[in-house]
Amino acid sequence: MPLPEPVAPIATDAEIKPLAVLLETVARIDGWGPRAWREVIGAWRLAACDLGIEEREGPPCEEGGEVLASVVFRSPRWARAGDAVATSDWLLRQARAGLLPRFGLSARTLDPGEAVRASNACFTHGGDLVLRFALRLPFAGMCIDGESFARALGWLGRWSRSIVAAQPGLSAHVRSVRLQRALRAALSAHGLVAFLGDGARLARNPAGGVESSCRPLRAPRALAATIDLGQLGRHRGLGIRAGVTAIAGAPYHGKSTILAAIAGGSEDRPPGDGRERVVALAATLPVLADDGRPILAQDLTPFFPRLPGGDAARFTTARASGATSMAAAVLQGVAAGARLLLVDEDSAAANFLSLQPAMRRLLGRDLDGGLTLAECLPDLARQGISTVVVAGASTAAIASADRTILMRNFAPLEATAAARRACGRAARPARLRLPSRRLAGEANAILGHGHTLAVAVEDAERPRFADRSVDLRRVGFALDAGLARGAVLGSAWACRLADGGCDLRELGWRYERWLAERGPAAPDPFHDGFHAVAPWPLVAAVLERTWGMELGSDGSAEERCDDAPRPIRPQHRRRR
Repeated sequence: MPLPEPVAPIATDAEIKPLAVLLETVARIDGWGPRAWREVIGAWRLAACDLGIEEREGPPCEEGGEVLASVVFRSPRWARAGDAVATSDWLLRQARAGLLPRFGLSARTLDPGEAVRASNACFTHGGDLVLRFALRLPFAGMCIDGESFARALGWLGRWSRSIVAAQPGLSAHVRSVRLQRALRAALSAHGLVAFLGDGARLARNPAGGVESSCRPLRAPRALAATIDLGQLGRHRGLGIRAGVTAIAGAPYHGKSTILAAIAGGSEDRPPGDGRERVVALAATLPVLADDGRPILAQDLTPFFPRLPGGDAARFTTARASGATSMAAAVLQGVAAGARLLLVDEDSAAANFLSLQPAMRRLLGRDLDGGLTLAECLPDLARQGISTVVVAGASTAAIASADRTILMRNFAPLEATAAARRACGRAARPARLRLPSRRLAGEANAILGHGHTLAVAVEDAERPRFADRSVDLRRVGFALDAGLARGAVLGSAWACRLADGGCDLRELGWRYERWLAERGPAAPDPFHDGFHAVAPWPLVAAVLERTWGMELGSDGSAEERCDDAPRPIRPQHRRRR
């Protein structure tokens, strides 16, 4: 089935009427019955922008119904020099802070949250910049309240003129995103998988902002790296090198805080966040134990040669244990293209992360041939998969690490030599086979034969769609309603992009290309709701946790146990 182009915010052949006609219409229907609101549906020319008003499904012009408003800035000069995603994110934040609270009507749009993401709430279409929000038309009792609507139009006009006249903070917003992308692009050239700039404030308060007592990060000389970005400056900070890095420390000294900052470094942050110079590889995946999650035809023999009651080579269960769920998360994440795994001892399955020799002797033949993650970390690094492990009790991960960072009073210290004296080195790294993963089955498995999908995201961590639900509480991503909806929509379209059968890593490249070509509105081409574009690792996690998908490990995949690491295809860069 061909993939549709997103519907234009205002049809190219639409008649754009003057604002005066809209105001005359509103004055004329003031006090009329609700059906008369249909006379405002259409395209209207304001002083600094165009306004499109379109009906949504249901009774949009009845009391309590909604219409969808599109504010279109036509080829704005002030938006041409900046990155499209950064500019759109800035305009969306400006609208939520300065327009919607004073609009006078019940209006809503996507909450951009802590990260700078592409979304269908604000995006570029051709050379235009489009802002979308849903609003309830005002009523006085059962009659149209035209005066309230006219006042809202006046405020919209003033706000749009102020945006055109002066763009407060736009240049700083664009520069911040450009700097983060440049730092991320420079990681590989410096042998790094993550970088935390000096001065970063990592600790978060319950609202997601900077914790008031948080001290700025300062990398010690032994752990410092400097990245020279030319006109964007020289930046010094804590460099996390490729390979295996262990982060040790006593409780409440900042181990999990720094790991969470690295996890968030795969996305860009707005100015003032405190983590504007914290970056990590885009293909970064936090790995958590996820008791009770489904596993679909996953080859677990790299870690568990035998499992009672099932075929370990095609392990399927509706409720996985902690160890099997974490093993599946590692293998599935790598098969989908993950290059950096993040593991926190506190959220891991202890018996999968490591096992003491005495416990191995006790369990005897039940563990014959079985491997723990700590034993496989060096071989993962040899195959191009780096790992950062937080350890506060077990020494196994530290013994397998290339380097150890000690967190003391929320400050990082170099502790590799001390860790090796205390913990020794892993006796013999285990060889790990990494099976590929394939999505097959019906292209319309989630979408059906249409191009729209109703997604209920009242509980963002348990979205419901197509007569099913998926539990995303332990996927390692901080979810809100917009991102959860984007992840489900992305998984639905991934089934179409798989075209009946596709390796998950290849499918990730197809997903990125599709978004680059069609734009952030592509997952919801008819604009039925608001969504943020989900990164591929999150989309892949939704596919893996959705019961009924035809997923399986490829038995003919190359067994990566040779001496040379398998070459890793570079990530697709979006065309600008």
